[in-house]
Amino acid sequence: MRIASYNIENLYFRDESLFGTGHNKNFMDWLDEFEAILRKGLRLDDDYRRLRELSFLMGLNKENPQKYLVLRNHSGQLHGKIVTSGRSLEKALKGSLAWTKMTSQMIPQDAVLSKARVISEINPDVLLLQEIEDRASLLSFRDKYLADFNYRECYYFEGNSTKGLGFGILLRKGFSLSVCRAYSNKEDVDGKPLFGTGMQVLWLRDPKGQLFRIINTNLSSGEKGEKADHKRKAQLRFISQVWEDQLDMFHDLLICCGSLGRPSYCESLSELISKTEIRNILKSGCFKADRDYGKAATYFSLGAYQKGINLRETEYFLFNNTPKAEIMSCGLSRRGIWSGRDRKWFCYPGITSGKNQASSHPLMWADFLLKPD
Repeated sequence: MRIASYNIENLYFRDESLFGTGHNKNFMDWLDEFEAILRKGLRLDDDYRRLRELSFLMGLNKENPQKYLVLRNHSGQLHGKIVTSGRSLEKALKGSLAWTKMTSQMIPQDAVLSKARVISEINPDVLLLQEIEDRASLLSFRDKYLADFNYRECYYFEGNSTKGLGFGILLRKGFSLSVCRAYSNKEDVDGKPLFGTGMQVLWLRDPKGQLFRIINTNLSSGEKGEKADHKRKAQLRFISQVWEDQLDMFHDLLICCGSLGRPSYCESLSELISKTEIRNILKSGCFKADRDYGKAATYFSLGAYQKGINLRETEYFLFNNTPKAEIMSCGLSRRGIWSGRDRKWFCYPGITSGKNQASSHPLMWADFLLKPD
């Protein structure tokens, strides 16, 4: 069976706070002036004239053929849908298409296609996705782009983030989820949620009914500094304890995967990855990945995945050393990541910048042979 973990950085829409502004200083100055005029209690003719000038400069005067914006309150936040005519308003309200958070930006269509291409090339039986905006988007992505891959079961876990950074699981026919325990309510010493997004322990079964378990998490918050390091240590300490608790129950295959946010040399990760029974697919003899071009193929930069894979290590695929499972093959796919103007490694030809890449994270995968008792 093939298991894959992918921080896909959303499917169709992404919270605007997770992007850079994408605007130059002139645009931001115009926007500040525009908002300052709008805040005036009394506006004169010169103010309105200046608003029209600024609207033209910022491109706000361009007409949009989409006529209607339907809004609704969802979990205390404003969401919307664009519809083309008044006749489709009722259908939009009742339809299954995802509502978009009004602070979100649309992901380019070519980036969405690249996300699907990364997944389809690896073709996993069990697909774990981090940073999914909602269940409706996950279902739409599965049905539209992965329809030929027979993913029968689909699960979505929202977690603690309000920015659409949930977790998704797609299982091929024959695989099933038996138990799921989420730790979104786990608190730190200050009484705040320990995990900014979430963490789950999944008990799954293959088509023969054999059990394997996965700890799935995402710690790629982007926060830095001493406070962030202390929190990461607490998170890894808790994950390490959950790992031990799971091993005490059974000795079958146990996997820990997802974004841990830091390279393996960081002290905050040591409590988990230094365990004697833990194996990392990066150190497996059957590991496969595209290498950097040129001289970089023989170079191992500090904090990279491997020699010749000089991308900052943030994603992990760890598993236990158990006689009940054998790793057959494993690897990493970064073909959906923009390789820069000088083409440092192979990426899909349609990816021309960080804006239309599939994700800034690689997909990690491994093939396991489960052995009967």
